[in-house]
Amino acid sequence: MVLPAAQIACAQAAPTAATLVQLPAPAVWLASEGQQIYAVTAQAELLTVQDGKAKILAKNFSSAFIIACSGRVVGVNDAGQLQVWNGKAVETAPNKDVSPLAHPVCLPFGIVAVSRAGDLVRFDPAGGGWREAARTAANALPDAQLTLADLNGAGDEVVALTRPDSARYDHGILGDTAEATEITVFERHGLGVLARLNLPAPYVFEDLQARPVRLVGGKDSLAVVRSSPRGGAALALISQTDGKLGLRATGPDFGQTHRWLAPVVGFGQLWAVKTPHIGGLLAQYTQAGDTQAGDTLKISPPFAGISSHSIGSRNLNAAVLTAPGQLVIPSQDHRNLMALDCRAACRVTGKLALGGTYTSNMLLSGGQVWGGDSSGRLHGWATR
Repeated sequence: MVLPAAQIACAQAAPTAATLVQLPAPAVWLASEGQQIYAVTAQAELLTVQDGKAKILAKNFSSAFIIACSGRVVGVNDAGQLQVWNGKAVETAPNKDVSPLAHPVCLPFGIVAVSRAGDLVRFDPAGGGWREAARTAANALPDAQLTLADLNGAGDEVVALTRPDSARYDHGILGDTAEATEITVFERHGLGVLARLNLPAPYVFEDLQARPVRLVGGKDSLAVVRSSPRGGAALALISQTDGKLGLRATGPDFGQTHRWLAPVVGFGQLWAVKTPHIGGLLAQYTQAGDTQAGDTLKISPPFAGISSHSIGSRNLNAAVLTAPGQLVIPSQDHRNLMALDCRAACRVTGKLALGGTYTSNMLLSGGQVWGGDSSGRLHGWATR
């Protein structure tokens, strides 16, 4: 049974507290470390929130994304140059071939990024700046969102969606028509290939990131969208066994072309917003016991009236789990944030009106969900 949007509007919402910060321009990406919130705007300004106000830390930093870790904030400017805020100043690397559309990952003593040509490049600190320490011809998507995953219980490695193809599937809802046909795992130091999964035609990974999720046991699996011209999208779970990547389980596809879903992972759970552009339906995907390779993921009854993606956007993080079975997701018109409790049947427990449509990822930090809107406001929402 689907709970219709009319019932959402009538649901009783519990009172919630919100922090409001006015930014000089709308935020396009948020990151945090500890209690510190960082934002980057489409004008490539790096900001932080201090005493309830926005403070500009750097300009020409990044106009697409940032990540924060190990006391650093990392971005790539439009010129293709790595930018690293060290808490006092911006450090750079001499390279100008880094893709400003791709998301790098932070390591304890380094950064791995994607070049415009699809190489993976590791940067290490060197004398107040950063130097290229390793490079491999990865054939990554130019807008790949790298992740770190522990697939074999031996520590995190770098995961990328690779081998783009523009001929297999013409949907193009993630900013271009190139879709990955491989997932590749790279050793985090020298960037050597550890494992690879190649999709046979006509399938593609209609996605930009392979999301680590630990459903059972002490190893991560990867949640990713697999699509085909005949069936549209399906949620797929990839795992590694004996050093080899394989398709662990899949949810059902749509049975028709040009239908997509947006995964949401966290707290050992796997969710997705189905058809977020045409009446979004939230559902949980679960395994049945010790799932064997090739099994089907089970889907909960869907909940209607929400949306976590805009056509053409590379923002795949517009929904967030705040606890097991509890999520914050934008409404269908993108002008409200909805707090949902789905530990039983999904119900609305809070609603936050934005000053416009959402413009950033949703970030859980310090017990609040942070998000930016088109009016330039940054909202910090304590949903519980």
